[in-house]
Amino acid sequence: MAVLITGGTGFVGSELAHILVNKDDDVVLFDVTPNYDRISDIHDKVKIAQGNLANWPEVFNVVRDYSIEGIYHLGGMLSVPSNTNPWASFQVNVVGMVNILEAARLLGISKVIFTSTLSTYGLDCSSVITDTTLQRPTTMYGCGKLYCESLGRFYRSKFGLDFRSVRFPSVIGPGVRTPGVAQWNAWMIEYPALGKPFECYVSEGTKCPVLYFKDAARSVDMIYHAPAEKIKTVNYNVAGVVPTRTAKEIEQIVNKYIPESHISYRPDPDVMNYFRTSTVDIFDDSKAREEWGWQAMYSDFDKVVLDFIEEIRDRPDNNGIV
Repeated sequence: MAVLITGGTGFVGSELAHILVNKDDDVVLFDVTPNYDRISDIHDKVKIAQGNLANWPEVFNVVRDYSIEGIYHLGGMLSVPSNTNPWASFQVNVVGMVNILEAARLLGISKVIFTSTLSTYGLDCSSVITDTTLQRPTTMYGCGKLYCESLGRFYRSKFGLDFRSVRFPSVIGPGVRTPGVAQWNAWMIEYPALGKPFECYVSEGTKCPVLYFKDAARSVDMIYHAPAEKIKTVNYNVAGVVPTRTAKEIEQIVNKYIPESHISYRPDPDVMNYFRTSTVDIFDDSKAREEWGWQAMYSDFDKVVLDFIEEIRDRPDNNGIV
């Protein structure tokens, strides 16, 4: 029996694949456009199935043909592409989720883990978000993810499917090229590490909660293996770096380890407009800590920077660094 990772050659999916391969799990990676660079060192230890989450037969076939027993559902369209093309986002993120849950129901899959997002929160949020904060998303990405959280909870109660999910803040790490309002957190480290100047598109005082990609992958694996009796909240916030750092504070930390770094600021009006309405400072994950023992390994930004630099130096191909 094998486990399936949708979005398996993506940013977090490929890191999760490394974790599972190191535990000698039988791993199948499902992706619409496989990124072979990210799994170049484990390519011969995983199976790769190319397919589209929005296409029901492709989802059903991969679950059936590979004798899947558990699913890590990480695949989907990200925030900026989802807002640009909400119709495609609905098909991939929402219909894709229905396809995953139906395949699990019909084929007797024991467990489905889903990755959700801080973006399920939105209107009138305070600086502190907990698992019980009212979720009123303002983006297509957040709307789709919130529906999927609720749909998974329904399948759990209606059909007895062991559905669990984690909500990520902005996930950062090396080699990500997908545009996003919070990508500056990663690029403020990556560009200097590569000897390049970086013009930050937010103001020095801008900040948003972030989670290092290794912790993101760890959290998904941890909740998969948590005892069933521990899962009570079902959909959990998962926090990373504490406290949340401003762009200027990140610059100062980067300068400690890369003294020759050159970071300047040219705030983008559209991005700054987003941060005027998004004022989250604390992404409270106490339920995940209490119920299944979550704790970030990279809660200190200094540790993030040091590991980030090491990743660029030691695994440039895996991280898409050219």
